[in-house]
Amino acid sequence: MFHYPHLFEPVRVRNVYIKNRIESAPMSPSGDVPFYTREAYEMYNSIAKGGAGIVTLGEAGVHSLTDHAHPTMPHLDDETLLPSLIQTVDTVHKWGALASIELTHSGCRAKGAFLAEGGYVIGPSPMEANLYGDRVIEMDEDMMNTIADAYAQAAYMAEFAGCDMVNIHGGHGWLISQFLSDLNNHRTDKYGGSIENKARFPLMIVDRIRQKCPNLLLEFRLSGEEDTEGGIPIEETVEFAKMLDGKVDIIHVSAATFHDTSSSARMFPTVFYPRGCNVENASKIKAVVKKSLVSVVGGINDPDFMEKVLEENKADFVVVGRQFIADPSWPRKAKKGTPEEITKCIRCETCISAGFIPHVPFSSGVLRCSVNPTWGREYENTRKEEPVLCAKKVLVAGGGPGGMEAAITAARRGHQVILCEKNDHLASSLDYAKQISFKQDIVQFLKSMVINVQRTPNLELRLNTEVTEELIAQEKPDTLIVACGSEPVIPPIPGIEQPIVHHITDLYKKHISVGKKIVIIGGGLAGCEEGLELAWKGHEVSIVEMKDGLAKDAPYIHWRHLLEKLEDAVDSYCSAKVLGIEENGVRITDKDGTEKLLEADTVLIAAGMRGTLPHYEKWHELAEEVIFVGDCRKASKIQEAMRTGYCAGVTI
Repeated sequence: MFHYPHLFEPVRVRNVYIKNRIESAPMSPSGDVPFYTREAYEMYNSIAKGGAGIVTLGEAGVHSLTDHAHPTMPHLDDETLLPSLIQTVDTVHKWGALASIELTHSGCRAKGAFLAEGGYVIGPSPMEANLYGDRVIEMDEDMMNTIADAYAQAAYMAEFAGCDMVNIHGGHGWLISQFLSDLNNHRTDKYGGSIENKARFPLMIVDRIRQKCPNLLLEFRLSGEEDTEGGIPIEETVEFAKMLDGKVDIIHVSAATFHDTSSSARMFPTVFYPRGCNVENASKIKAVVKKSLVSVVGGINDPDFMEKVLEENKADFVVVGRQFIADPSWPRKAKKGTPEEITKCIRCETCISAGFIPHVPFSSGVLRCSVNPTWGREYENTRKEEPVLCAKKVLVAGGGPGGMEAAITAARRGHQVILCEKNDHLASSLDYAKQISFKQDIVQFLKSMVINVQRTPNLELRLNTEVTEELIAQEKPDTLIVACGSEPVIPPIPGIEQPIVHHITDLYKKHISVGKKIVIIGGGLAGCEEGLELAWKGHEVSIVEMKDGLAKDAPYIHWRHLLEKLEDAVDSYCSAKVLGIEENGVRITDKDGTEKLLEADTVLIAAGMRGTLPHYEKWHELAEEVIFVGDCRKASKIQEAMRTGYCAGVTI
């Protein structure tokens, strides 16, 4: 019997066999062209190989003349797309998974510069200027028929390519949900006002697809609630779900809308939301539908939680996005009864924020993951980690994320690896996460990393062991990987020697006791997150930052949500200068040049970290090959530590 019997229970939908209840959320691959590249094949292949029952290809447009929100978004009205789509579907089918594709139209959020020649922007109601400054034309019934037919033709092309299912994107503020939401639909005719009227065009699309493709599985993605003032409430969505019941095979429950950028924190749930934040809305919809099944998405990464959702009949499928990026093989690990080996998504928002135009300067076209250093280099990695012809002895100095990843990767390839950590446990530099309530995702990630270190063959772990020149001489490694972390930057502030002053890392390294009033010097991500947690614990917190904004080093979506939380919890002084630290506080000049004293019992320095590489440069002479990784090279985030560690391990 399988572990997680509900999660891995097969089901038949319209007599189509689905091997389990796991669906990958629509995700688009890395790439610089609007086709399914070799990188796309490998990305979707990894998800299917990992054990998903349904693999969903990301956003595909249906009408190039009026729809384009991303520069490299594929469109299913372009037949030259077919060969690459067919090959992509084939690689999904190889592993016994169903292939689905998300059909979308951005409506009034289209960018005119991206449209085909002669294109124009449309929506349920007119706008003088949309997000990009383009005029939006109100759709008449002829336009509605044209777009509905385009959806049907796109579904037909997807079916021809071998797709088993299409996901009709009716949420997140795209065209279909623009009709459903009062935020965008201001019509007074039969397509506006009541939910029955607002649903006419979305249901027209569903009906056209069903007429064109009677045997194709249909999933309808909707926002259970838009989570913004004036947006769709769950009560209205429940009524709409009743209209969808039986017309589609699966109702997919998400949340939020791009109409309000701040709601993206709910659309791609940040660390400030509970895991599975859409489950209760899915349960409300499942309670009223009689024929359609229900799937739910929303920061779900734990198979125990998934099993409970299914067992309690709150949904029929769980939809997983970022966790597949963090660890594409998580279903296989869960199925064999080793969920503790799953590399957990930490919800840092790096992957999502990379393409969040126009709110970030560029759409990078390449996905990156903080905890999976192989993501975004799928084609390259089909030829990775080949067994080594000559095993080397590898000594890794430092057991942080970079050191652990380097050790695991090198050992997995057949090298003999010794991983040394000077403290009594691995990843001590991230101990801060254990004391911050919204950083528990990092704690879970580190637990899985430690377990994988312990279970990787060819890898010897030595705790309480500092790597020294003497140890290197004794072990005589062929390759030395230096992952010795970073050290605090201490700015030359008058009075910094005051007894009330501590570095922010002292909170977890020295377990210092802090006073009621706290001033944090440095408003980067570390200072802001620690400050928020201290404020939530009842302290009066002020953050002083010389730049013109807080946490500018954070991924966009996390940054937006973090600022909302900080606004209600701390006092912040940006574009400020610290004049000195006194026995009872910090003297600054604010952005207006006004001098003031911020009273404090405790002052925490969060002015950044710097790499320790200069301390170890002489080690170049101690081994045939010396590689520096992680914060040792340059103080940064977990993503860089993992990627440099992986690259070290894979290239030995």
